[in-house]
Amino acid sequence: MLNDYFNTIFDNFIDGIYITDHTAKTIYLNHSYELITGLTKSRMLGQNMADLVEDNVISLSGTLHVLKDKKTFTAEQRFCTGRRCVIRSFPIFMENDSQLLFVVTTVREITEIYNIKKELHRQERINQKYSKELRELRKELDGDVDLVALDSRMVSMLHFTERVAMVDSPVLLLGEPGAGKERLARFIHEHSSREKNIFQRITFSTLPKDHYLEYLFGRDNAKNADMHIGILDTANGGTVYIDELMDIPMVFQGQMLSLLSGEPCITGDGSSRKLNLRLIAGTRHTMEELRGSPKINPELLDYFSLFPITVPPLREHKDDIVPLLKFYLRRYNQKTGESKVFGRECYEKLLSYSWPGNVQELCSVVQRAAIISEEDIIGVEDLSVDGNIEYVNEKLDELPEKVNLKEEVEKLEADYMSRAFEKYKNTRDAAKSLSMDNSTFVRKRKRYEECGLMKTRMKKRGEWTKT
Repeated sequence: MLNDYFNTIFDNFIDGIYITDHTAKTIYLNHSYELITGLTKSRMLGQNMADLVEDNVISLSGTLHVLKDKKTFTAEQRFCTGRRCVIRSFPIFMENDSQLLFVVTTVREITEIYNIKKELHRQERINQKYSKELRELRKELDGDVDLVALDSRMVSMLHFTERVAMVDSPVLLLGEPGAGKERLARFIHEHSSREKNIFQRITFSTLPKDHYLEYLFGRDNAKNADMHIGILDTANGGTVYIDELMDIPMVFQGQMLSLLSGEPCITGDGSSRKLNLRLIAGTRHTMEELRGSPKINPELLDYFSLFPITVPPLREHKDDIVPLLKFYLRRYNQKTGESKVFGRECYEKLLSYSWPGNVQELCSVVQRAAIISEEDIIGVEDLSVDGNIEYVNEKLDELPEKVNLKEEVEKLEADYMSRAFEKYKNTRDAAKSLSMDNSTFVRKRKRYEECGLMKTRMKKRGEWTKT
């Protein structure tokens, strides 16, 4: 009769209660324990905790720790129901004796507390992103926008892009490095229904190969109480720009297909998650190269190539060169309080330049010339930084009747990169001097070394030799 009362009392506890005898044999568990853990009385009563751990029914036993150390044990645990709990196991000894009779474990659910903590962490990350977006918005309101388009080809491309932005579909941006693919991706984001949410760039080539899924979907380590919010969770509801489609690792392409089709993704820890993202990818490769590559799942390419947009290199929309030069110089003057202008000869010289680094290089050239010039009027001599402009014009003077422009541009770029690396002795500083991302420099350097356009360093002797 008394036992029935005790059972009723214990079954009304919010916390789970689990009791074993001194041999770790299960003798009691209340109803809350069943609800929290998903483990029933019919399954657990009479079972030994050591067998339950060995059979992976439970991942951690506080009872076994108490039986071993004869003292209270506390830990965090996650059960098969997905709920997170703090377990506290303590010994019950015979009165006035050291003989252990029972081990009692209380299980207190902290799932809601954990979720609140996780949400606060996510909101903090989102607030940081919003702050960044707000700063960028203020720049735009001040006229600090580097998407200048007066050339008819660029204007037509932007009109088409604006229509595509209204449709919440994946987009593929094709073009040379520095041509403005990321800025166009931001243009799409800013003209879409997701404009108030986050724009996030992902560069797979710079991520540790063993931690792709952790970076994208986060880390949730209950044992070490270690938590990391994934970048895709942070960007949920917004736009994700992948700067090189060819760099998406095969291990992630399955999840990418799920994201594109609106299906739940299987994350690194085996859980399923559905995210609301608009995906845009850039690439320096042509469609023919992409379709012939074994690195890209054809189905994945089909999703992205529904709306392929080619961003032309700067040399193919020369009507934008002068407006861009004036824009970046005006922005420089606004920041420094100066009033510098380009001389007429500068425009002539810069219009004849092939701009292998595209808009990104133009921005760098303007900034360097403005800094070097001691007068308000920037002269041609201020443009000859490292002899780059003069070198290009010499090449143009010797232009034959037929020329493979792509090969010539690659040779020129390889030469710049070789001289920059010889000067700075490391890729990071060399890339910075050329207004390139370090990852782009490393990737191109490898390709140019393989085709013999660049020098390669001998690892043992530290000598330079031509491949």
